[in-house]
Amino acid sequence: MNDTSETLAAEPATLRAREAPAWADEAPTALLVLADGTVIEGKGAGATGTAVGEVCFNTAMTGYQEILTDPSYVGQMVCMTYPEQGNYGVNAADQESSRPHATGFVVRHWAGEPSSWRAERSIDAYLKAHGIV
Repeated sequence: MNDTSETLAAEPATLRAREAPAWADEAPTALLVLADGTVIEGKGAGATGTAVGEVCFNTAMTGYQEILTDPSYVGQMVCMTYPEQGNYGVNAADQESSRPHATGFVVRHWAGEPSSWRAERSIDAYLKAHGIV
């Protein structure tokens, strides 16, 4: 054993481990299963159920409602690369079409309650109403 390993062994494990996200303490409620067999666990939101589609990435920092209602996303599960989603809620004025076309919505961090004065409802309520997981 060298000096470095002795020092690490003396430190509490919590100092050595990367801090886990807050949702990691909860049991996973959603799975993203890719064609190659990769399984990614997470916390579900929106509708309960199963969705099938091509996972595609969107790098926008805002505009999730416009993205979900864009007809070019028919049959696709949109994975947002920007981590904060849902913070401004949804409203009728921001729709690209009358309904969402994406089959699923994958995000890193979900804002439970919108903070915009324009919000008519949360993204969670919107996704549930339209059957989007």
